[in-house]
Amino acid sequence: MINGVRLKVCGLTSLVDADAADAVGADYLGFIFYPKSPRFVSHLQYKAMQERLPPRKRVAVCVEPTVEELGKQTELDFDFFQIHFNPQTPVEVVASWAKTVGVARLCLAPRLPPGLDIDPEVLPLAETFLLDTFHPEKMGGTGATGDWAKFKHYQQTYASKHWILSGGLNPENIAEAVSSTGSKFIDVNSGVEQAPGIKSPAKLKALVLALHNATKQDNPSYR
Repeated sequence: MINGVRLKVCGLTSLVDADAADAVGADYLGFIFYPKSPRFVSHLQYKAMQERLPPRKRVAVCVEPTVEELGKQTELDFDFFQIHFNPQTPVEVVASWAKTVGVARLCLAPRLPPGLDIDPEVLPLAETFLLDTFHPEKMGGTGATGDWAKFKHYQQTYASKHWILSGGLNPENIAEAVSSTGSKFIDVNSGVEQAPGIKSPAKLKALVLALHNATKQDNPSYR
């Protein structure tokens, strides 16, 4: 945790990158099980790394999984399950995810186009929500910044939930992002990479330094 802000480094594909995230103080390590992602890892690849990963919280990231697929992931050692889904997904399906992994361990990442809000019926089904940048063709990982005002609105309106700010965060904009939103939980991916699926230790360090400077107690812009 950096001055009260939790950091998740997502899209990890190797032990080297997991160690780099650990070295800068990441609280959560994210692994993507979505085959269309350039950062996809299979269950076999993850199992090969599993015993040698740093002792950080681990997050399985997937897109609209079946209950069977999600059940297989629960057999691994994940602490949380982050699920990206379209707003047309029936509430009953989302409820089945919550039943499979538990409300406390579920992080919902709805794919919200401009002007569309989260279905109120979904809110009780998870304690954590991640808002990523909307893209008409992609489920996430676009590298573009999102709607920070919308994020701030949700964080203030539903303060009992945990809200994760995601989408195009990097060393250059992280200070503005946290100052503008007051976010206490951020998710970084492509903004700290040297190539898709390969993290940059230098960018990770630069991001953490910028985050530290933006959130330290004597910075009047972060309140």
